[in-house]
Amino acid sequence: MSTYYTGQPETVIYQADPAVIQHLHGVRESLHHSCKPYLNHKVKVQTVEGQVHEGVIAGVDNKHLYLSMKVTTEMARGYYNPYYKPYPTPYPGGPYPGSPYNNNVILPLVLFELLAISLI
Repeated sequence: MSTYYTGQPETVIYQADPAVIQHLHGVRESLHHSCKPYLNHKVKVQTVEGQVHEGVIAGVDNKHLYLSMKVTTEMARGYYNPYYKPYPTPYPGGPYPGSPYNNNVILPLVLFELLAISLI
C-alpha cells in the first residue's frame, strides 16, 4: 500500500458508529454459529440486495459463508471454473482428456450481507 503525502492534515470522510460496529460483530458471530452445524447441507440463501443462491454450505469462517454451487450456462459468465467445459471435446479421448472435476464453483458470501438462509 502506498501513501501520498500532500502536506495537508487528514480529513476523515466517513467513520462507522461504534454501536453499529458492535452490532455487526454480533450479527457475524450469530450467523457463524447458526451455519456451522449445517456444513454440507443444501440451502437457499437470500442476500440483503435480494439475490437468491442455492447450493451446499462448503464452509464458514468468521467473515464468509462459502456456498458450493453448480454452474449453469446462464451463470457461466459470472462464475469462473477453469475445469468447466461448456462444449464437448472434438472426439472421444480428444486432445483434452475428460476432467475429473465437475462444474461446481465456490461462492463466498459476506456474513453480514445475508438476509435469510433456509434448508432445502
